[in-house]
Amino acid sequence: MSAPPRGGYAAWVSWLESFRRGEDPPTDGLGPVRGGFGSYVEARLLERLSAAFAERVRQWQTALGDRIVAQPPSGPVAAAAMLHEATTRLAPLIGLADSPLIPRPLALSMHEMLRAVRDGARTALEESWQRGLDDDHAPGMPAQRRVDPLRSGGVRPGRPLTPSRAQVRHR
Repeated sequence: MSAPPRGGYAAWVSWLESFRRGEDPPTDGLGPVRGGFGSYVEARLLERLSAAFAERVRQWQTALGDRIVAQPPSGPVAAAAMLHEATTRLAPLIGLADSPLIPRPLALSMHEMLRAVRDGARTALEESWQRGLDDDHAPGMPAQRRVDPLRSGGVRPGRPLTPSRAQVRHR
């Protein structure tokens, strides 16, 4: 098999190194990762692609975690805003997952990972402001509502929060 006419293995490796470091280089000079590389080279390239993607996801999670620790959201509206801002930084990862240059099974796997990461971020932000609510509010205060900022662009009513152990003891 012959190598793809544009963007062979070396071009992909260079692109992936930049991407892994947090840069967002254009994919213009890259060829599709489907056949043409030979099975061993293609497998190695897909392995590198997966590793670079996972590293970018890890960087995104670390940045969001650091932000939550530095300035926890004060409530559902702040959590929704923080999640919205963070998810916009996933655009390069979504772009790669949507690229026609990568095989469909890998693209589907990337999208599944991104869904799990967004869900985990939503949960982490919700838990963060709930901990603040447990620490800051006296027993008997009205329950806040669950945040789902990716639906309807903001806060929606949901299940009420369960009372903390401290709140239960004071009743």
